[in-house]
Amino acid sequence: MSAEELSLEDAWKLAIEREKEAYEFYMRVYRTVTDPAVKSLFRHLAQQEVTHRELLEDEYDRMFRPDM
Repeated sequence: MSAEELSLEDAWKLAIEREKEAYEFYMRVYRTVTDPAVKSLFRHLAQQEVTHRELLEDEYDRMFRPDM
């Protein structure tokens, strides 16, 4: 499915999924590297993805589940 075929709701769900995937990627790198500065960077990036995901989920709920 191309981006042009996505509904707004599906696009929002895709964005949330991509944030989860990015978090998992950064955490895999974090667990793999040994340099403390690099570990710190990837831990920070993973934490940013959590924040992004939470923002997207909150906004998704507001837009598509207003009764919650």
